[in-house]
Amino acid sequence: MLSLLFLLVTIGKTFAGSFTILNLIPCSFQVYTGTGTITDPATGTAYPFTFGPMTIAPGNSSFANPALLPGFSSSAPAGLQTAGCASAIAGRGPSGIDPTPVSANFALTNTVPYNVFTSTNAPTCNSGVNYQMSWNAGASGCDVILLIF
Repeated sequence: MLSLLFLLVTIGKTFAGSFTILNLIPCSFQVYTGTGTITDPATGTAYPFTFGPMTIAPGNSSFANPALLPGFSSSAPAGLQTAGCASAIAGRGPSGIDPTPVSANFALTNTVPYNVFTSTNAPTCNSGVNYQMSWNAGASGCDVILLIF
């Protein structure tokens, strides 16, 4: 029984979290940094990772594990780099309407209330309509779906 419990705990800690982006508006965004954590199931050591920069274009993008994210970097041992959970991103949105184009800076994390961002810059690429970004974790708490609408 104890062995089974240890196995279940280990599986949970080595989960390879996916990161999926669903950009439903015709605007592109720049993520200049992202962060997350990889936990070694044998030692419990937590290794941070970073990723970015990356462009979020209109449409769908999916990364099956953290090591596939553009600009991925971590001190985690090579065998663990495909396991881990993204936890935050920071970036810049499209410019607003004239006469002064302004980019909306955004930061999203996996914790409430920082998991939702609503623009106020009414970008021309979205017909002058504000947009919303939403960070959604899957049932595992590790899979992420970033929804932009």
